[in-house]
Amino acid sequence: MKTPFERMQEIARRLRSWWNGESQERPCMLHAVNIASQNDLPDPRDLEQWWTDADFRIARTIADIDSTRYLAEAVPFHYVDFGSSAMAAALGARMEFVDRETVWAYPTFGSIEEVAEIVLDRSNRYYRLLRELTVLSSESAARHHFTTLFALGAPGDTTAALYGTERLLIDMIERPASVERAMERMKRIWIECFDEFNGLIGRAGNDGAVGWAGVWAPGTTFPIQEDFSYMISPEMYRRFCLPHIADMTEAMAYPMYHLDGVGAIPHLDALLELGRLRVIQWVPGAGREDLAQWHGLIRRILETGRSVQLFARAEEIDPLIDAVGATGLLVTVTDASPSTEERLRRRFDLE
Repeated sequence: MKTPFERMQEIARRLRSWWNGESQERPCMLHAVNIASQNDLPDPRDLEQWWTDADFRIARTIADIDSTRYLAEAVPFHYVDFGSSAMAAALGARMEFVDRETVWAYPTFGSIEEVAEIVLDRSNRYYRLLRELTVLSSESAARHHFTTLFALGAPGDTTAALYGTERLLIDMIERPASVERAMERMKRIWIECFDEFNGLIGRAGNDGAVGWAGVWAPGTTFPIQEDFSYMISPEMYRRFCLPHIADMTEAMAYPMYHLDGVGAIPHLDALLELGRLRVIQWVPGAGREDLAQWHGLIRRILETGRSVQLFARAEEIDPLIDAVGATGLLVTVTDASPSTEERLRRRFDLE
């Protein structure tokens, strides 16, 4: 069986077509099966080592990648994971290691004006950790894996993490000009880190890039998101979020947007006005994952010429194709296993 890097020419051809909204005879698919026992992977002493020991984390990541089979357009990648509040950590939030899946950020800034004056402190413990992880991963990545950016967040999400969601929402009403200044600062730091860390990742010499969703792109990419936006109106989204999202799409070659949860759907019309936004990643949220109920929403996005990334069970792929066609679809298979691998190989003649 060929490795993804040995099949990279064909993977790149299919994913270029998907990013560009070109015709597809089948959906692009990401299916990765880890065939090792968790007991075969390095185990940490405690949560502190799990999250902050760079050498341990790289060793475990390499072992995990080496014991994984990749099907269709899936490629090996290392998501430099420090939770969704990684940017807030790098900017001074207080962090709590909850378990191996979760890191909580607690606000440490007392006013929106303080947030508007933040300067990226490269001596920050978590900034230095994220940089070290990225460098170490990139040093071992050549034709082995792709290294992703850490979770850069977005202006609103990071402001909320640093200052408090409730206080941010109140200030959007009572002190909107100050909120605009704070979110402008967060965006500028976002772009600064995006450029800096992409430079570190580029040292590996691999063609293209991969975001935390595992989707290869021919150039720089990132799933942009504003998860707190389900709490604000479309009018407030257009004022406080959309201008920054537009600037973030300009900062990369292949932008996608992570549309997270039913509460974010009212902002879809605004997002579809952004000419450079190529892809919508749709994540319905817990309890709403059944894909059949979202065929109409998916069709609506595809009809604008955008492509869509979805998370779905293998059995949901054929009904999805019947409902909306194959063009523009990329499916990350959530029930990946040796049995679904074999079924998808036969159904779509996959390598």
